[in-house]
Order: sequence, then C-alpha cells, then structure tokens
Amino acid sequence: MHNLRGNVNTRLRKLAEENWNGAIFAQAGLERIHLRPGNSILLDWMLPAPAQGAILVACREEDETTYTACQSFNDPETALCTKIERDFLRTLLGGCSTPISALAEIEDGDVYFSGQLLSLDGRQKVEIEKILPVEKAGSIGKTAAGELLENGGKEIADSIRAMIPPVPAE
Repeated sequence: MHNLRGNVNTRLRKLAEENWNGAIFAQAGLERIHLRPGNSILLDWMLPAPAQGAILVACREEDETTYTACQSFNDPETALCTKIERDFLRTLLGGCSTPISALAEIEDGDVYFSGQLLSLDGRQKVEIEKILPVEKAGSIGKTAAGELLENGGKEIADSIRAMIPPVPAE
C-alpha cells in the first residue's frame, strides 16, 4: 500500500514513475478534466465521491460583473449534475470523511442518478438509482437521499454520526 497524495496530475505522474501495478481514481473526475488514461480499467461497480472532478468558480452574490464573465465557461449540464450530487451529500449530512458516493449523468435528455451510503466498516450499504427528464431533475438529489434514509440509510447515517466527534462551536 502506498500513499498517493496530490492533485490528479501529480498522482498520475507518481503512478507512471513508480513500480506500482495500478491506482484507483474516480472515473468521473478524470473524464470531467479529460485526463482518463487510455489503458484505464472501468470499475463500474464503484461510484465516485459527490461532485468529484467538478471545477467551481465562486463570486460574491452582488458581483454581477464576475458572475456574467463566468457564464462563458459554465457548462449547464455539469452544473446540474454537481448540484444533484451535492444535494444528495448535503441531505445525508455527509462530509469529506463520510462514505457517501453519487453520480449524476445526463444522456438523451434524462438524468441518470446513482447514490450509495456505506457504514464506516463497509459492511452495510444502501443504494438508490433514479432516472428523470432533465427539466424535472433539479431536486432528484434531495429526493433520492430522503428515500435512501427511509429505506435503511437512517440507521447507517446515525451510526456514522455516533462515531464521528462533533465539530466544536466557535
């Protein structure tokens, strides 16, 4: 087992330079930034972290000039997919250490969403899949998370919260 840290380019360089058999990267992240190697193997049973590989530019709410300038490189499909994935994560009250995965993709006018919540030891898993037309999919992340919680996810989420210490108030 090796420590593979750094941004995607650094990790791909380390993989090429070291004598390793392979490394696991999020397909969604590599594809969103057009860096998926040609010899990669698809692990289609594994979902990425929500919004993996998406790039975000933020500006102050009242800064119309910056907001307008950013629209030229905004991709509405990616924005919708990352919103859905982040809504799923947020509704499950997840953070960067919570075993939650999600992937929203648009194909032929429909949003295909898959999400999972696992126990910290990986022994319990609940998952959900939904398909909706793009124009009706804005709240699919919240809806999917709610359904997942009702169908076994609440017990897993509660057990995770019980094991993770609360963040101290400032």
